[in-house]
Amino acid sequence: MTTIDINFTKYEENEDMNRKEIEFTLNFEGAIPARKDILDEISLCYGAPHELVALDRLRTVKGKKQANGKARIYPDPQTMKQNEKKSRK
Repeated sequence: MTTIDINFTKYEENEDMNRKEIEFTLNFEGAIPARKDILDEISLCYGAPHELVALDRLRTVKGKKQANGKARIYPDPQTMKQNEKKSRK
């Protein structure tokens, strides 16, 4: 398993969409971590089930073992389904 170090750089509660929005910088050793491992780490840090976390963006930093990302955390599956469906249109 790849070692993951996440530094959360922004946290915002979006009351209109009923979700938490976070931005983070990910430092890692070896290969870039799998999305599942990143979701698990975010879930652990925020105490949310991993199935309620949507990883929006993950971009590696050229020449570094680093990536920047965004994620959203929902309170329940119904809210996630409604909002993620809207944001994908």
